[in-house]
Amino acid sequence: MKKTLCLLSIAVMAAGCTSLQNSPTTTATLDHLATAGSLICKSNEICPNVIVEWDKQQKEQLKVDVALTSTYQYYDITGMTFLIDGKSINYRPTEKTQQKYINKLIPKHSANTFVLPSSFLYELRSAKNVELSIETDKGMIQRSVYTPTQSSTLSKNFARLIASLPKQQPK
Repeated sequence: MKKTLCLLSIAVMAAGCTSLQNSPTTTATLDHLATAGSLICKSNEICPNVIVEWDKQQKEQLKVDVALTSTYQYYDITGMTFLIDGKSINYRPTEKTQQKYINKLIPKHSANTFVLPSSFLYELRSAKNVELSIETDKGMIQRSVYTPTQSSTLSKNFARLIASLPKQQPK
């Protein structure tokens, strides 16, 4: 009985995988380049998800969406601070935190949007240590983005955006 159930499960998963369509990858332009990633977190910590893309209205700015997912509580995201090699850069959100119920597995989702100047990427270009602090009504959530020994998926995605910049920072 267990073997039959196992084989049936494998068959269903294989059928699901074969029904996925692979669309051809197109080269992204700077206008549509977006990255998402997590920070360096321990298994028992809340791990923010951060999406970075070029602002569609003002091309010289980055739009950063920060999301916190918790089984227990909603968060009011009121600020964001990058600590880049000891230099602190603070940002305030552009709107009120959006809080919504997703499903039983991810019941409480809180998200907010920030706008950063593209010059921020030049600050990251040669950084050795980068941390991100997210200010909430429940306190600060501070996680590493990049250290000499570890890099998060967000730091790798920032590196892709940095590679798309001109070599010299505009004055």
